[in-house]
Amino acid sequence: MGIIRARSFRHVTTIAMATGLLASGLLAAGPASAASQPTPYIDGVPYVGSEMRRQYNYDYSGCRNPDGSGEGISLEWLRDGETLPQERQGETLRILPEDQGSRISVRVHPLTPGESGCPTGTQLSPETAPIKASSRAMGWTGRGNFEPLARTTDGRLILYPRTYTYYKGACEGACPAYWGTWDEPRQVGEGWNIFDIVFSPGDFDGDGFNDLLARNSAGQLFLYPGDGDGGWLPARQVGSGWNIFDSIVGPGDFNGDGTNDVLARDAAGDLFLYPGDGEGGWLAPSTVGWGWQVMDKIITGGDMNGDGAVEVFARNSEGSLSIYRADGEGGWDSSAVISGGWDTFTDIAGLGSFGHQKYNNLFAVNGNGDLVTYSTGASTEVLWGPYGPVGRGWNVFRELL
Repeated sequence: MGIIRARSFRHVTTIAMATGLLASGLLAAGPASAASQPTPYIDGVPYVGSEMRRQYNYDYSGCRNPDGSGEGISLEWLRDGETLPQERQGETLRILPEDQGSRISVRVHPLTPGESGCPTGTQLSPETAPIKASSRAMGWTGRGNFEPLARTTDGRLILYPRTYTYYKGACEGACPAYWGTWDEPRQVGEGWNIFDIVFSPGDFDGDGFNDLLARNSAGQLFLYPGDGDGGWLPARQVGSGWNIFDSIVGPGDFNGDGTNDVLARDAAGDLFLYPGDGEGGWLAPSTVGWGWQVMDKIITGGDMNGDGAVEVFARNSEGSLSIYRADGEGGWDSSAVISGGWDTFTDIAGLGSFGHQKYNNLFAVNGNGDLVTYSTGASTEVLWGPYGPVGRGWNVFRELL
């Protein structure tokens, strides 16, 4: 594989903006004619806890309500081709645990078909990939938002909730679909310094809310189920003997069965997959790699490019960062070296999408304590960045979860 290099912020912004506009149809010549049949598309990630919405473009901009305001269309959300109940219909669709394993689509109904610039008839979007268990990117407060969680050196857990405003129709496509602002951070735990490893596997017990796994010095592994409001339900032990591993991480759904899994590395450098059973337990483990002892940090980015399979990053002792693309069936697709110089960061983590989009970001804390972001976009052939900073003073934390 060739070397993937990070690009400058200005160069990346220009290319990314142009690519995003072309992909979304925002550079179209104008409103669709009444005789045309545009294809609507869904924006949002196919995970429990996420929010689906119609991807905005200009195909319906000439189709107005009778009073001339807004788009003269209505949306109909479907699951596996069947219309969802009326209480779940609206501009956006919240994905629930009961949707897991199903595919979502949306049908667009012009209110006055063939008139006033409206396309004729109705149009149906392509279906999403099968819905998977909630990923860490869905946040901690049940809103499907990017919400970092961090552990301090004295064992406190600090949550940074984030609120996103949906601008559908307000800017007619001239501004981002979502605009995010930080809420007031709050402490959601203390005494977590008794654990030497803490990480999030996403939703591990199948209730739709993200969880934490923590290992103590005796090798006992505990599940702390999230309550969906930034807090925790009673913990329970879900493993023992895990002190044979020096790194344990949550990649998301590594084997493609729709539930979240765990990767663990032993001192010899062997990498093991521990598939979750979706109910807080385990399926049979397997070896999925060796030679990983050369890496001083394993970073799980989730699904970085929106293809359904997860990506794993690893940094070696010389500061070189590599990407390993999973094949979505419990193995690996390909790998490549990204670039050097990643040893200048005090922490690197995959925390979801800062822009509330379908592409996850990689986050890093630099020597000044600035939180910056990187993105692969749709290809994972290039890691764009750094963007930001999107936060300052983050070097006070032991780790980002």
